[in-house]
Amino acid sequence: MAMSTFSGSGLGVPASTANFTDTATGTYTGYKYLTLTSSGTVTIDRAGTCDMLIIGGGGSGGASGSGAGGGGAGGHLELTGVYLPAGTLTCVVGVGGAAISHGGGNNTSSGKNGVPSSVNGQYFSPGGGGGNTNTFTYNTTPSYANGGNNGGSGGGAAYGASGGVVTGGSGVSGLGFAGGDATSSGHGAGGGAGAAGGNGVAAPGATGGAGKSSSITGSAVTRAGGGGPTAAGAGGSGGGGAGGSTATAGTANTGSGGGGGTATSGAGGSGVIIIRVVV
Repeated sequence: MAMSTFSGSGLGVPASTANFTDTATGTYTGYKYLTLTSSGTVTIDRAGTCDMLIIGGGGSGGASGSGAGGGGAGGHLELTGVYLPAGTLTCVVGVGGAAISHGGGNNTSSGKNGVPSSVNGQYFSPGGGGGNTNTFTYNTTPSYANGGNNGGSGGGAAYGASGGVVTGGSGVSGLGFAGGDATSSGHGAGGGAGAAGGNGVAAPGATGGAGKSSSITGSAVTRAGGGGPTAAGAGGSGGGGAGGSTATAGTANTGSGGGGGTATSGAGGSGVIIIRVVV
């Protein structure tokens, strides 16, 4: 399955341009495009090449009264000149990771990974990694740190009394960046499609990784920002959710990560699929 930007010129398929019969979301000079904000189908009446943007669902932030990392953005996969066959093709738009509540006291909950997005089972972009939390052992004071979840972009790590630097989750090369590391100063931010999440710093906390810009719809739009950690970390550009006592979700249909919360985390933003053809 495709997981990086490439040209279809060497795929051994016809050079003609694909056409879809669905009502176009928009047009501009030389192109029309179709945006899918939820799972569905696209009808291709002429096989050929097209351009696509596929973003997986963002990861949710972690939830802990003593702090948690932000969620990572879904993978940002932009393809040019790739082949689609004729027929009714299934498109899956990944949902974001669900918001998490830690339940009070020493309970903690790690963020959930976002769901991948795909077109016809041929082209695939993974969901973002959930932000993590520190883990308490029952009836004791010490807490233990946890690294962020891996994903299209990685979730932010959480710091515990056990000390040391804790590594953020890994991102997929070409699709996203790593989550931020946690340090004694704070928790890590979620990674974005354009930059790694910020490493832990004192309040205001680290900033989610910046998203990535695409002009597939005729104008530049930034999507897939990382979520901020607790300690009021800001979300990354492109829709990343802010962390804190009132953590916010990643923006819908940008694949952005949710913020880490002290009680309830922010959910990850759903992904999106955009298909563009020449007219």
